[in-house]
Amino acid sequence: MQKANCSTGIILLVALVLLAGCSNETNTTPDAQEIQAANENTTASPTQLPDFASYTDVKSKKREFFDYLLPRIRKANDAELERRDYLLTLDPTELSKGDKTRLAAMAKRYRVTGSDITEPELIDKLLVRVDSVPASLILAQGANESAWGTSRFAKQGLNFFGIWCFSKGCGMTPQARDDGASHEVQKFQSTQASVNKYVITINSHPAYEKLRWVRAEQRANDEALLGTELAVGLEKYSERGTEYIEEIQSMISFNKLEAFNRKPITSGEG
Repeated sequence: MQKANCSTGIILLVALVLLAGCSNETNTTPDAQEIQAANENTTASPTQLPDFASYTDVKSKKREFFDYLLPRIRKANDAELERRDYLLTLDPTELSKGDKTRLAAMAKRYRVTGSDITEPELIDKLLVRVDSVPASLILAQGANESAWGTSRFAKQGLNFFGIWCFSKGCGMTPQARDDGASHEVQKFQSTQASVNKYVITINSHPAYEKLRWVRAEQRANDEALLGTELAVGLEKYSERGTEYIEEIQSMISFNKLEAFNRKPITSGEG
């Protein structure tokens, strides 16, 4: 009887180990990938940021800043272009159940609304939103909003773009917040999450519709996407409006940031 109980216990232990291993498998469906891109693991240890403030040479500091952000920009844009390529392969008259499910998830992610919208219209609307953002624009705004990676929000929250959040405890309270305001500056667990959030904000928020239409027109004319041209759609990104746009354009031009844009291959550059 004791041997039988021991064998049974071993079998149960092995079964539990196998079940535990199965429960940790990663879901690799398209919907799961999109959810993972938008919501990174909040229990992980925050990324360690380079000490940009320690640089005494301005050129070296800028080069380090660009080298640090650029791979993360590439990754975020690659994800957008992969989704865009998927949309371009779709035939609205022959959508599978899986296609319809994924389109519904993308519509929610990119804030495409309308109860009576047809599937061809949905795909067209998504193609205006699901696209890369020029690296030149992201680098310039990242440098501007984070003071070249030295701001409190960048160092403590890995927030390079001044992105707000609105639930208590979601981020850091701005020192100059207006009376009655409740927003916080969002904290991220990684710089990649910060870049991802910036890209989806540009591609989905109603405030940047003008930027997206300028980009769509450039696509239609088979033109390269340039940060200096798309910057005209950033009027609502800052209370400074036109002055902010001109500053971003000046940063792109002065630092020759358009050189960081990828050359078009399929759906566009990064």
